[in-house]
Amino acid sequence: MRKLLSYLKPYRVKIALATLLMAVSAVCDLLLPTLMADVLDRGVYGAAEGDTFSYIVQTSGWMLTVSLVSLVSVISGFWVVYHVVSGYVCDLRSALFAKVHTMTLTEVGKVGTSNLVTRLTHDVDTLNWVISSLCGGILIIPLMFLGSVFLCMRKDVGLSLVILGAVPLLIGAGLLLSGKIERLWEISDEFCDKQNDLVRERLRGIRVIRAFDREGYAHQRITEATNTMADNIIRANLQMEIIDPVAVFVLNVTALLIVYLGGVRLERGSGLSAGDVFAIIQYIGIIMGAILSVSYDIVMLPHVRVAVRRLKQITESAGLEDDRPAEGLKLRGDIDLEHAGFTYPDGSLPALSDVDMHIKAGQWVSVIGGTGSGKSTLAQLLLAFRQPTEGKLCFDGRDASTISPKDIRTNVSCALQKSMLYAGTIAENLRMGKPEASDEELWQALEDAQAADFVKEKPEGLNFRLEQGATNISGGQKQRLAIARAILKDAPIYIFDDSFSALDFITEARVRRSLNERLAGKTRIVITQRVVSAMHSQNIFVLADGALVGSGTHGQLLESCPIYREIFLSQTGGEIA
Repeated sequence: MRKLLSYLKPYRVKIALATLLMAVSAVCDLLLPTLMADVLDRGVYGAAEGDTFSYIVQTSGWMLTVSLVSLVSVISGFWVVYHVVSGYVCDLRSALFAKVHTMTLTEVGKVGTSNLVTRLTHDVDTLNWVISSLCGGILIIPLMFLGSVFLCMRKDVGLSLVILGAVPLLIGAGLLLSGKIERLWEISDEFCDKQNDLVRERLRGIRVIRAFDREGYAHQRITEATNTMADNIIRANLQMEIIDPVAVFVLNVTALLIVYLGGVRLERGSGLSAGDVFAIIQYIGIIMGAILSVSYDIVMLPHVRVAVRRLKQITESAGLEDDRPAEGLKLRGDIDLEHAGFTYPDGSLPALSDVDMHIKAGQWVSVIGGTGSGKSTLAQLLLAFRQPTEGKLCFDGRDASTISPKDIRTNVSCALQKSMLYAGTIAENLRMGKPEASDEELWQALEDAQAADFVKEKPEGLNFRLEQGATNISGGQKQRLAIARAILKDAPIYIFDDSFSALDFITEARVRRSLNERLAGKTRIVITQRVVSAMHSQNIFVLADGALVGSGTHGQLLESCPIYREIFLSQTGGEIA
């Protein structure tokens, strides 16, 4: 919570100003019952010397002035509060968004992409309510309560004790209810995450769902999650709302007791005036509002605790921050995996196990295997997104665990399995690989990636604007732009993780030929499921179920590796030699 509240520091002056304005409003509200009591005692009942009507008018004028000051103060105070809250929420969301970008793949996988969305929206909204309540009531509620009690005691100590007797009852009721509500909020937030996850899953897989006529099943899953979430939210809110009638009942009973006891004391001539009784009743209303606010805050605490725990999972994540400083290394391109393995945190079996690979600088190699063979995990190790859980990975003979991830990624350029293109022009997307690249360099990279023709067809050329996710171009065009971006970067190591899957065989052959010319002398690693993408490499590594089951040239593997031969025959029918 301290970390989350630290984003309020830039707004300390505004918070102090809002508190001062709220305090002025509170003091004005506390003055009004006393002035009203004077109107009754000294004006209506003629206790004032001279013209009682003039005294009533004069005191009423003071009451109007005090009310106007209170109104202006409270409006100004809330105006400042809302500026503080909006700024705080903006800063918090920006900080959380930046933190998400530094989280490791393991941390993102543990929380879930959909869950991150709900935490940056729903849970931040909960904190929004907390900060609004704190800034607006951190001083005004105690001031109103203590001020009203003090002024009541000035009128009559005995009647004031009746009011104080109701306080423990209401606070106890609030604590009792809050203990039962926390689990309801936890369940509702869990199913809010699940609902978001299911909607995202349905949108991403809508074609498959429709193809297999499973729309009813997908809809049922979302409906069940929504109903569970709604049921727990309704139950939590119902229990929260119990505090209102309980508090109103207790405080109204207290008011009746005070009226009754005040009347008794008036009859006995105890010195208590009608104005005093009227003022005490008004102070009871003020105390009632303060206690209701505190009781409601107590009941809301469980929801706040749940939101804070969920946000802390983001703020306290280790992320990609590393104590190893970047050294500005320039690698040659030698890569060695020595008995390397990796097991995911929640995995029962290793994704990679006892992998030995030796790639020389400037060599063109391929890694081939079926789905689930560990190819993408290998790519993540090479990009320093994950560290081997056994064995080691070395670059130029140096253990990767001793090298800053920034240094590794500076020396590696990649085109990943999913073509990540962003809303913006083609030129802006390409220059992510080399910010200072000229237009001539961009066109040359597009030529090498066989993407120049379709870009030239666009009237805007390099300034053609891609929509978010590049949904306004085809899958093959996306892959070719991603390849162009990768080769634009000058690096000793290039990784192409299934980057040719959307290309036809002729286009892929042209791309490979261009890459061999452009990247000659660079280490090239092609990770693929397609034999035609791997068969011309200088060395081919075959993965199956996370293990290295063969390595060698295409001809050698056809003779010595049954799994490679099976992949080759299933994809080509044995027609390509």
